[in-house]
Amino acid sequence: MTRSKRSIVVLAASMLALSAGSCLAGDVVWWTPNWGEARARDLAEKFMKANPDTKIKIEVTTSDGLPQRVLTTLQSGAAPDIIEVQHGWVNGYAQNNLVIPLDDTLQDRSDYVPAALDYVTWNGKLWAIPYRIETLAVVYNKGHFKEAGLDPEKPPQTWDEFVKAATALTREGRFGFAITGGGEVGNTIFRSLPFIWMNGADIISKDAKTALVNKPEAVEAVKFYTDFYKKKISPTSTLENDGIANRRLFIAEKVSMYQAGQFDLASIKKENPKIDIGVMQIPHPSGKDTAAILGGWSFIVPKSAKNPAEAKKFMQFLNTSENQGYFTDTFPARISSMKLPRFDDPILAGFKAMLPYGRPAPSHKNWVQITQAYFSNIQGIMLGNEEPQEAMDNAADDIQSLLGD
Repeated sequence: MTRSKRSIVVLAASMLALSAGSCLAGDVVWWTPNWGEARARDLAEKFMKANPDTKIKIEVTTSDGLPQRVLTTLQSGAAPDIIEVQHGWVNGYAQNNLVIPLDDTLQDRSDYVPAALDYVTWNGKLWAIPYRIETLAVVYNKGHFKEAGLDPEKPPQTWDEFVKAATALTREGRFGFAITGGGEVGNTIFRSLPFIWMNGADIISKDAKTALVNKPEAVEAVKFYTDFYKKKISPTSTLENDGIANRRLFIAEKVSMYQAGQFDLASIKKENPKIDIGVMQIPHPSGKDTAAILGGWSFIVPKSAKNPAEAKKFMQFLNTSENQGYFTDTFPARISSMKLPRFDDPILAGFKAMLPYGRPAPSHKNWVQITQAYFSNIQGIMLGNEEPQEAMDNAADDIQSLLGD
């Protein structure tokens, strides 16, 4: 190593040490995303007023680059005391011994949606406290439905009905249903994997030993998803579009339907209040149930947290029924929190109806690479380089090699 490189390493280590040493005993450093900053500061102030010996130090994060930033700080040995992370990241941290179990911190276990707790459980222990849950639904423009001769109060329920409606809505430079095919890989996983599930298939087996994505039911679902683009029902920019891009197209009334969570509603109402918004369950194959990936966020305590006892106490405060219901951007993980008035808005009914069909994404230490292999071949189909069966055969080969690691 050159002298300059050694200096950089020493400087970085010194900065981490100074950062870690700047917090006094009893202080809790909390990494919280920017979209909930105002509510986070409100709750921190209330806690500190009742607990004057503990100071809550908030550090605001953003979604861009957050997975890598969290992983880096967990591995650094100088992590904060509490970090908010997506449910799906937790098992990886647990399997790599980067966080501490929180079974002694969770209160009122029976008041939590079981699937949310399952998501953050590994090896019989709870490694995070879930506070936010959500699934996607299909958001649609009721005005466009009327223009196309469709009844906006009777949206499609089955795959056949959905394709017919999306085809009728595709007119005059407007696209019927926008899928994602670009951006961060998770966008397409969250929007396409449920179609595989509802068709009775999966991407990998339950024991995480066998790739299943090339089985007939899975290939049929992948073809159903990608055909929206291949048949020009989804925008020409689909290969670049993520969920945010599709929301912008919906706001601009360039698309009539797209998959989203209730977190998109505020932006739609603000930027184009003329849109009469409808929300439907994700259509399913005839005779089968719908499905969705259960998403959301949890609190973790890093193994290198300086004040884990105080962090656990603060987390119990954050996760009282009232505070959790106040803090979440979408739905709370606690059942009793759902009774708060803010969740009575009729437009949330479609999203609520999807929650019972929400499932955790598969858990595997190589899940990130598995999803990349799947996503690359989804793009191959849309680019016209591969037929669905060929693409999923290639994905299955790549995934199987990752399952053996």
